[in-house]
Amino acid sequence: MREAHEKGIDAFVTGEGPDHSFFDAEEWRINLIYTGHYATETVGVRALGAHLHDRFGLPFEFFDHPTGL
Repeated sequence: MREAHEKGIDAFVTGEGPDHSFFDAEEWRINLIYTGHYATETVGVRALGAHLHDRFGLPFEFFDHPTGL
């Protein structure tokens, strides 16, 4: 968050962060978006699977099992 603030960034998207980063973002007027690890980490896996299927005809199935954490 500090680096984003120092660089003049007005939006910061991350998987997670410490609780106090909410207050830093509020003070520094940065839009802070916590997306969660599961949501951000599965995008690449799904894209790779789709690419391998489209390019090489490999079967691909994604099992969606979020932990809820």
